[in-house]
Amino acid sequence: MKPIRIGVIGVGNMGRNHVRILANEKSLFELISIYDNSTHQTEKLSELYGIKAATDVLSLFDEVEAVIIAVPTSLHLDYGLLAAKNGVHALIEKPLALNSEDAAVLISAFEEADKTLMVGHVERFNPVVVELEKLLTAERLTAIEARRYSSFDGRITDASVVSDLMIHDIDIVCNLLCKEEIINLQSVGSSVRSDMIDFAHCIIKFGNNAIASIAASRVSSDKVREIFVHTSKSYIKADLLSKTLNVTKNANMTIDIQTDDRGSMSYRQESISQRIFVPQIEPLVAELIHFGNCINNNLAPITDGYTALRAIKISEEVAVGAIASTEVV
Repeated sequence: MKPIRIGVIGVGNMGRNHVRILANEKSLFELISIYDNSTHQTEKLSELYGIKAATDVLSLFDEVEAVIIAVPTSLHLDYGLLAAKNGVHALIEKPLALNSEDAAVLISAFEEADKTLMVGHVERFNPVVVELEKLLTAERLTAIEARRYSSFDGRITDASVVSDLMIHDIDIVCNLLCKEEIINLQSVGSSVRSDMIDFAHCIIKFGNNAIASIAASRVSSDKVREIFVHTSKSYIKADLLSKTLNVTKNANMTIDIQTDDRGSMSYRQESISQRIFVPQIEPLVAELIHFGNCINNNLAPITDGYTALRAIKISEEVAVGAIASTEVV
């Protein structure tokens, strides 16, 4: 099968990473062209990887079968509709759109064009999250705690911390780990360094009585990406940065030990701790491989438009409560 002819629109922080990986995944992709409003950025990458820098976005669509859209969220709708209109498969970075109405428009456009729409919820492809999902297939989930903290850099100007950072964990928790109906959601937030929500915390109760606590900050001094899962049988700690996964299971058993001088002795062991092996693969590499396989085999991506739409709708509800509670610090 021939490599998929692909282009990248937007070569900022995420776009540059897409270019780096696509330039090396030559068995699956042929990186044809890149486009960005900043000609300085495109010229640098064009020279570095030996690829064409398109002078306008329409000429890029003429040359490719698929595209990565890594522009600011406020431009996702425009570029996404152009991709669908030109009959091009697209991976659009998260969130799919600024709001659920625009996201629904994009979904319809790609369905009408009969082209693949995938959304860049890259944390779904973090090997820790992949292994965590496997662990929970035989467990009854009772509670989840997710924490995602970053320092302030001012890079994102068109989105709050909810749609910028928290949406990752909303997707993981509500679309992957607990797909039950949400029966109650409460949230609070605060503006610290910008005129948008910089810190947010929500509590979600699901139809199966499981509870999720999700917190996100872009004004913290430390970078944190952690998920703690409570089940009826175990307690699981997942660190998405260090790529570690630890499970503590209830044991509640008596262990007998034979000794030479006193015959035997016994002790109670209440729990057993285990570190789970996590494959070392860059999440963005896994995401792009999945995108290519979906195109080649006409498969629905695991992060399709509808899962992205649900994450946006939940994020919108979280944002309403966070804004209502906001006090400028």
